[in-house]
Amino acid sequence: MRLEKLEGFLKNNGIDAEEIKDELKGLVQEEIDGAKKEVKEKVESNFTDEGQKRIVKKINDAIDIPWISEAVEEKIFNAIFNVIKGVLRKVF
Repeated sequence: MRLEKLEGFLKNNGIDAEEIKDELKGLVQEEIDGAKKEVKEKVESNFTDEGQKRIVKKINDAIDIPWISEAVEEKIFNAIFNVIKGVLRKVF
């Protein structure tokens, strides 16, 4: 396998493969943590009243239910938004 060749090469050149693995693991974890933080901040920024109004308006504009008034549609979409918001806050 290629990894075995690489490990042999590193060992022959006095390089500790475990140290490299540990360093890479740490760097990858830092990137994952940073990405999680960015996603959380992005999601949270839409949980403001302004963010909710913007998202619900876009959904309401995109979906038309002819037999329901716009005001009722908006109430439904706000209720759905609040459920999703609650679930995402529990996840984060």
